Amino acid sequence: MRSTLAALLALVSTATFAADLETQPKTAQLTLVELKEPDGQILSYRHLAGSIEVYMRGTRRAPEARIKLKIGSRPGFVELDINRGGISGLKPANRLGKDFLTYVLWAVSVDGRASNLGEITFDGDRPVPVNLTTPYQTFWLMVTAEPNYAVVDPSSEVILYSVSEGSPSDNKALTIGSSLFYFTHYSTYESAPADTANSAPNQLLQARKAVELASKSGVSAPKGEARATLKEEEYTREALTQARMFLNRAEAAYKTDPKSQDVIQFARTSAQSAENARALAMGAVGGILLRQLENEVANLRDELAKLQAVDPTAVASAASPPPLLVSSPPPLLVSSPPPLVVPSPPPLVKQPALWFAVAGWGVAIVLLFRRKTI
Repeated sequence: MRSTLAALLALVSTATFAADLETQPKTAQLTLVELKEPDGQILSYRHLAGSIEVYMRGTRRAPEARIKLKIGSRPGFVELDINRGGISGLKPANRLGKDFLTYVLWAVSVDGRASNLGEITFDGDRPVPVNLTTPYQTFWLMVTAEPNYAVVDPSSEVILYSVSEGSPSDNKALTIGSSLFYFTHYSTYESAPADTANSAPNQLLQARKAVELASKSGVSAPKGEARATLKEEEYTREALTQARMFLNRAEAAYKTDPKSQDVIQFARTSAQSAENARALAMGAVGGILLRQLENEVANLRDELAKLQAVDPTAVASAASPPPLLVSSPPPLLVSSPPPLVVPSPPPLVKQPALWFAVAGWGVAIVLLFRRKTI
């Protein structure tokens, strides 16, 4: 009876843990995106003296797109300058799908980490010149279509990539022989045709889309009553609440005066806050997944300790294996030594290391059935 009770309590504990996982924000799987462009180059500007010209070429998504920029090494950072007329053949991003509203320039390190350098904006149909910096010294460049300017990870819609330096000279960057790839948590977006009839400012459209994506990422999932709320989860909810507040202000300002600067300012603040919430919820930044697992393992250990304190024999009988039976040797005509007695193994409760290992394997098995690992 006691062993049955202990087994039922352990089963309830496992079910509670699985239910908590269902109500928590869903972290996204980290995806590897490989750019199969033979002429793409990774360049090192570490020892560069002065500036050089670097070109970016369009992928099949935008075969006519080109970017010419100057890159120069400065103490502690690298400066990128796209002058007026340096961007050509690049059309608005909404032609690629309703989730795409702008372009972002990224510096990607050799190990696949992408850093958001800034947005490529448009004045009507004309791209606006931009001056950017990055602390990276060795990287390759790409432009991706994005739902907003503040994204933490790039989408898989690569529009342009860096190919080579411009005019040959002695002042050249070093070429690094490696394939072009990057990692992202944001690998899926809606590619259905966009509503091009919407006359709202692009910044307001970005804010709307950012709040929409953050809301779908699990930020607003209900708090679990059986577990303590993580600080990271509180931050995500606060960020989304702030994003919605600024979006409402931007919408109100747009109704009052569509050309007001308040529309742009409130909208960009809303997009930034919403993107912060989405990045936290999906695991693109922070350690929310790790904290969740640590808390759940600690809870399981506490429950096991309480069970042992209430009825140690119940836990011991449930955890201990059945006694090992050893049959007596058959009788012999000659005298034989006394039969070998094999002692029963000590109860599991007397082996804390093995007990916690079993608990850890139980958590791992639940996770294997509940989510994909990176």
